[in-house]
Order: sequence, then structure tokens, then C-alpha cells
Amino acid sequence: MSSARLASSIHLQSPDLPATKPAERTYIIYYITGNPGLIEYYSTFLTHLYGLLTRHTSSNPFETIDFHIFGRSLSGFEADSQHRPRKEKRDRPPFGLQEQISHSEAALEELVREVRNGGAKDIRVIMMGHSVGAYIMLEITRRLREKVEKKVDDGIRIVGGVCLFPTVAHIAHSPSGKKSSWLLKIPTFATMASLLAKTLTFLIPTSFLSLLIRTSMSFPPDAARVTAAFLHSPHGVHQALHMARDEMQQITTDAWDAEIWGAAHPSPHPHPRPVLRFLFAKQDHWVADETRDDLIKARGTVAGGSVDGEEDEVEEWKPVMEIDEDEGWPHGFCIKHSVPVAERVYGYVKGIVESDMRRK
Repeated sequence: MSSARLASSIHLQSPDLPATKPAERTYIIYYITGNPGLIEYYSTFLTHLYGLLTRHTSSNPFETIDFHIFGRSLSGFEADSQHRPRKEKRDRPPFGLQEQISHSEAALEELVREVRNGGAKDIRVIMMGHSVGAYIMLEITRRLREKVEKKVDDGIRIVGGVCLFPTVAHIAHSPSGKKSSWLLKIPTFATMASLLAKTLTFLIPTSFLSLLIRTSMSFPPDAARVTAAFLHSPHGVHQALHMARDEMQQITTDAWDAEIWGAAHPSPHPHPRPVLRFLFAKQDHWVADETRDDLIKARGTVAGGSVDGEEDEVEEWKPVMEIDEDEGWPHGFCIKHSVPVAERVYGYVKGIVESDMRRK
């Protein structure tokens, strides 16, 4: 059975109104999914976040700012090949992690050009990524800052980044990584598993498969619909497993330097270093506690707390890394916890924008 039609991208923006005064500054929030990389998993999260940023109240500090929120499905997760960008159609799925990074980088550059051609003048980008999307966004940030420094592009200015339940180091050390690594090392595993999934679901209508997922996994209707469409998509399962293998092999040691993580001294780069915020789960089957705690000690500062009982020395230039101690949000927050996580992330974005407004 064919997959239900899913959007391959989400772009939230204010309508052009003739009487509206042009915004003084435009912020693009560029969202990168986890794996499986279907953007519709995040529809409620992104829509709620956009509503919080653009609400018209007397207390809204962003009335002179225009916000765009954009996210796209990772390459190979589209419901059909017609939704894949023209440049990517020359290649066939599955795509590896490095290809996903390059495709996401190119999509951001194209988006900034489109927004600029639409009349926006002072465009700034806030990157945002979930799970492996956090790894992708940090690497894109590094690459684009390098391009600006070498003056080889049109100068995309990334002012901040939000990493949600991030898998940015040693993913194979996580509980799920330990369980799946040996399977993913088998060269034919991704192909055989995807063929099995197609065989088991081929004769099941998407609507009925969605109902099965709702009842067996207690998924909300929207998440069940997206999952059913993912299972019926031409390359989705193969793409997810192929990419997971790359994640196990490539997401190992810390891959970035002080130009991303920050330093006490100012950056020689034309743009200030991005302001980074991290949100970790208390328990995350894709992030080992030791990996998380080591990253916080080496690179970050804890939001209002400590790691392993040790008081964290506050250094303003470090990324603020928060561990969810109270809510119990899971790694796959987008299934059932989109609204409360969006409300937390609104505070992160607000802080990033306010920090950027104090800069030049």
C-alpha cells in the first residue's frame, strides 16, 4: 500500500501585509530532525513554538522582529522522490550522515537566499536540532562559520543553537547503542530489515496500520499516522537503519573546537560565537549518563545546578546545558511531549535573541 501523503518541509512565517511596518531584524529558526527524519513528527512542537514567539501581547519583547521557523525531512525519508530537492534527485537513497549534513547545509543556504530575496535585510539564524539533528546542526555551524571566514559564501550569520536530547558524542556507548551496534555492523542488515518491514506492511492499509500503532504503542493519532506513513514510504526504514550505522561509527569523540563551544577570549571571526543551549533527559536510552556528564564538565555549564553533586563554576561564555530533572521528558519528546518542550525551548530562544540584540 502506498504511504499517506506527508509534508516534506514545514515553513512557518507571518503573512505579508501591505500596511505592516517592515521588521528591523529577521530570525530564521532552522530545525533539523532526529532519526527517523520525518519533519511531521515535529509539527505540533514547531507550531506551538512559533505561536509563543509571535503572540501579540503587551509583554512580547519581539514585536519588531520577524520570525521564520523552517524544518525539512532528512533526505531519503520523503514519502516519494518528487518531494526531494532537485540537487538530491541525482543520487538515490540511502544517504549517509555526511550527505545529510551537506544536504541540510545546502537547504539552509537556499532558504536564506529566498528570505533575503523576499525583502528581509538583517537575517540571523538560530539552529535547532533533535538527537542526531544536534550533531548535524553543530557541524553545519562549523562549516558555515568557516565559509564566512574564508569569504566563500554570502555570510550566513548563526547567532545561536538549541540541542534537544542531543547525540553529539559516543552514541554507541548509550544503552540502545550497545544493543544495536552489532546488528548495524552487519553489511546487509539495513537492506534485509527494510525488505522485511515492506513485506509485513505491504497489504495493510495505512489507516489500519496507524490504528495498530495507536493501540499497541499508545501513540497519539498524529504520531501514529506519521509512523505508519514512514513504514510505507519507499526508502524510510532502509534510510533510518543505514544512517544509524553511520551514527554509530562517526559520532564518537567531541568533534568541535572553541569556535563552536566558546572561549573566554573574543573570537577573531567576523561573527560572534553562537550562544548554545542544551536540553538533556535525566535518563536517555540514546545518551549514556557518563557521556552526558563528561560533555557538561568539559564544555558546558549547568543551568542552576551541578553534575554528580559538584558545584558548576559559572562561566558566561560556556553553553548552558540543562538536565530535565522534574518532567521526565523522553528522548522521543515529539511523540507525546511537544507542547511542554516547546514552552521550555521558547525560553532558550528568547535568551538567544536577547543576547544577540545586545551585540552589534
